[in-house]
This record gives sequence, structure tokens and C-alpha cells, in this order.
Amino acid sequence: MLSVLRWIAAYGQAHWPLVAGVGAMAILSTVLGLVPPWLIRYGVDHMIMADDIGGLIPLAALMIGAVLCQSAAEFFKRCLAESTAQNIIHDIRTALYRHMNRLSFTFYDKSRTGDLLARVTTDADSLHQFLSSGSVYIVSNLMTIFGVLAVAFLWDIRLALLFVILLPLMFHAIRTYAVQVRPMFARARSSFARLTSMVRDSLAGIETVKLFGQEKQDQSRFEKENRHYVEVNVKAARISAFWMPYVHFVLGAGTALVLWYGGRLVIGGEMSVGTLVGFTSYMALLTRPVRQTGMMTGAASRAAASGQRIREVLQMEPEVKNHPDAEELDSIAGHVSFDRVYFSYNQDTEVLKDISFSVEPGTTTAVVGATGAGKTTLVHLIPRFYDPDRGTIRIDGRDIRRVTVESLRTQIGIVMQDTFLFSASIRENISYGTPDASAGDIIAAAKTAQIHDFIESLPLGYETPVGQRGVTLSGGQRQRLALARVILTDPKLLILDEPTSNLDAATEAKMQAALDQTFVNRTTFIIAHRLWTVQRADKILVLDGGTLAEEGTHEELVNAGGPYAQLHKTMFQA
Repeated sequence: MLSVLRWIAAYGQAHWPLVAGVGAMAILSTVLGLVPPWLIRYGVDHMIMADDIGGLIPLAALMIGAVLCQSAAEFFKRCLAESTAQNIIHDIRTALYRHMNRLSFTFYDKSRTGDLLARVTTDADSLHQFLSSGSVYIVSNLMTIFGVLAVAFLWDIRLALLFVILLPLMFHAIRTYAVQVRPMFARARSSFARLTSMVRDSLAGIETVKLFGQEKQDQSRFEKENRHYVEVNVKAARISAFWMPYVHFVLGAGTALVLWYGGRLVIGGEMSVGTLVGFTSYMALLTRPVRQTGMMTGAASRAAASGQRIREVLQMEPEVKNHPDAEELDSIAGHVSFDRVYFSYNQDTEVLKDISFSVEPGTTTAVVGATGAGKTTLVHLIPRFYDPDRGTIRIDGRDIRRVTVESLRTQIGIVMQDTFLFSASIRENISYGTPDASAGDIIAAAKTAQIHDFIESLPLGYETPVGQRGVTLSGGQRQRLALARVILTDPKLLILDEPTSNLDAATEAKMQAALDQTFVNRTTFIIAHRLWTVQRADKILVLDGGTLAEEGTHEELVNAGGPYAQLHKTMFQA
């Protein structure tokens, strides 16, 4: 809990004027809140007991003024607290989002999208609720409790000791409450994240769910997790429900003790009636802060659990990051070489083993092999989506780990088989990598990708929304839009993962001609399962079980009679 508070306080330093304003208003409100019982004591002893009716009017006016000033202080306190909380959460959410963009692909390979979404939204909102109200109330209420204690000792040390007896009971209960509730709220947050992830996966894969008739099974899994979430929250609520009766009992017992012992002192002439009335007023004043402090402790527990979940992400270091001596990679020619490269995702099974090859600038290299041979992994190492366990990858003779990741990736264009489009217009999707591109450049890229005529046939043309993940387009259309997006960035090095897999024969023939133009003066890597799409490549790399089985031109590999020749015979001639 303390570590989370220190972490939040670090963000609060940037907004210290607001924090100071909240503190000042909290102190002013607390002091003004202690004034009425003091005025009541004075009024009873010096006016009511003395039959001074005229003095009650200015006393009542003074009390009204104190209440009005306290209300104003409360208003400004809440406004400043909300402003402070919003600014701090803005900084935390921005830092979290920025950090997640910096994290490597290995982080996303192991994480669930729904869980990450919950940390950015729900957990951040839980922190906001605590900062805007919970933390302020806890501080104000604690000041009120100790303020009442200070006045009690000032008035009468005997009755003040009754307050001292009650305080350990109150704080023990608060601590016990926090210890029991916090783990439950942590489990509730984790359960909610799993619930969110389950809904997100189900909605994203609704076609698959319905295709395999898994609606009932999917509903059953959701109901099980939903029930678990309910049970955890109900357990936390049961513990919370005990707090209110406990507070009422402790404060009721304290008031009874004050009346009993204070009454004896008044009857014995050792205490004034006004002092006793003032004490009972302060006991009533304690009801709200003690009750709220317990309730806010629950909010603090939820916030601590949420803050810890956010910190877990912020404390993760990206596996792929800039070397301290990394330099900018200027415009490249496109010479790529692998030197004894090894790679594994989990340090147990090597996906790539001792890969060495070299390709010349402006040439086209095809990567072929059976499913799981490591083709996609190999090309993912070039833009440093992952770093090899051993070995070196060079571009134009420079180790890619010695150049900045940003300057490296701006030189590379990638079109993956699983195309992702944003829920925006066609124009915005094509120009995503080049936001300042002119309309003419966007159209030229679309023509090269053989998608311009289709776009022009739409009522809204390039302003047509593509829907969530491009749902309104066919697979081939999405792939050609993705190709146009990459062409517009004019990369020096191009990577294509099965670029014609979702195209019909007629469109594929047109796209092959367009790709031939795109490949000019660019170093290109193509992953393909259809061997006839790579026959004109300058070099073919054949992967087999993570090793480079052979390399050469189509004719050379066919004549060699090795793995490529077997693939050619099986997939092409047959």
C-alpha cells in the first residue's frame, strides 16, 4: 500500500500547486468544523446558564458564518481534489499507454488484450475515484479525529482519556478491515480483467463461435467466471457490512461513557454543563469521519490493487530497446545478412538454428518451407520485433542492434497475412504510416495495389468507413489496402507475408505485375506457400525445422533435387 502511495505521490509532484490547495482547504474545513461545539459550550455556560438571551443572537450568527465558511472550503476542496485526480490519472494513463507501445512483442505474446484494456480503463478509474474522494476524505477525517482529541485534552483530561480508550478500537478495526478486504479486491480486479478479456475474445471471434456451434459452451465459461466475480465481491461486501454496526456500537458506547462520567462531574461541580454538551457534540461529530474512514479504507484497498496492476506493466522492461550507443540509421541501400543466428521464444525450443545468408540490395528473396519451419520468425527479426539469442543481423554492414529501433523500422515496410485495419476511412487507413500524404500519392499507392477502381466504385470513395477491423471488406480487399499503406511509405526494404493468399486468380495476376514494379530498387523478402509466386525471385531460402536447408534460384534448387524440389513437385506439378 505504501509503495503504491509513494508511486502516486511521484506523479502528484508535477501538480503540487493543486495538491497544496487541496491540503489548505482540507485544513481550513477541519478547523471550521471544530468551531460549532466550541460555540455551543460557550453559549451554554455564559449565556443560557446566565440567562443572557441577547448574547445568543450574535453567537448564532457566528455559528452560521462558521458553517458557511466550512461549506465554501468543502466546495473548493472537492473541486481542487477532482482537478488534481484528473491530472494525475491523465499522466498515469498516458505513461501506461506510452510504455505499452514501447514493450516488445514478447510481452503481447504472453498478455491478454482484455486484461491490458482493464488496466488502462477500469484500474485507472479506480485510482481516480480514490484520489478524487477517498484520499481526501481519509486525510480530512483523520485530522478531524485528532482535532477532537486535541480539544478534549484542552477542555478536560479526564474525558479526553475516554477518547484515547476508543481510538485503539477504531484503528484496530480499520487495519483489520483493510487487511481482509484488500486481497479480495485484488482478486476481484483480476477476475474482472479475465471477464473483460473473455467478452472481448468472444466478440472478436463471434464467427468462429457460431461456426463451431459453441454458443452454449461459451456462455457456460462466461457464467462460471461471472459467478466467481460475484462471489468475490459478495465476500468483500460481507466484511464491509460488519464495519457500520461496529462503528455505531463503539461511538454509542463512547457517548454513553461521556454522559455517565461527565454527568457525574457536572453534578459534583467539577465540570460545566457547556463542557459536557460540547463533548457530546464532538462525539456526534466523530460519527461521520470514523464511518467514512472505514469505507474509504475499502476504496484505498481497491485503489492499491489497481495501482499495483498498473505498476506491474510500467515496471516491465522492453526486451527490444535501443542500445546506449545506438545511432540513427540513414537511408539504406538494402544489403541484408544473417550471421549464425539462433532464436527461441521461450528459451526451451529453438525456432531458428544457425541461420546464415546474405542478400544484395534491390533483390527479391523468397522464404519457403513447411508450416512451422520458422519463415515468419525469420523476417520478424529484421525489423527487431524480436532479438536473436545469438548471432548478428546486419543491414548495409551495420549491426541492427547498434541503430535506433525507430530509424530501423522507418526503412522497412511489412504486409502481414493477417491484415489489420483501423475502424476509420479507407483514406485514413492507407495514409496511416504517412499522415501528411497528398490525395494524389494515396491514389497512386492504391492504383499500384490494384484497389483504386474498387474504392472509386464506392459511394463515398476514399472516405468510406471500413468498419471494425475492416469487416465491410473482403479478405483480398483488406490485403490490398494494407499493401497500398506500405507502398505509400516508400520503404527501402519490403517484407511480404503471403501477399496474394486472399486474392482470386484474375486479381492475383494484376497484383503480381504491380508487385514487380514495387520491387524495383527495393530489397524484398516474400514468404509464400504457393511456389509459383516466387519462381522469379533472385534468391530462395528454404527453411526446414528452423534450419536453412538450402538456398539458390528456382532453377538451381529444382535441379538440386533437395527439399525445394520436393515441395515444387508436390505443390506445383501435382
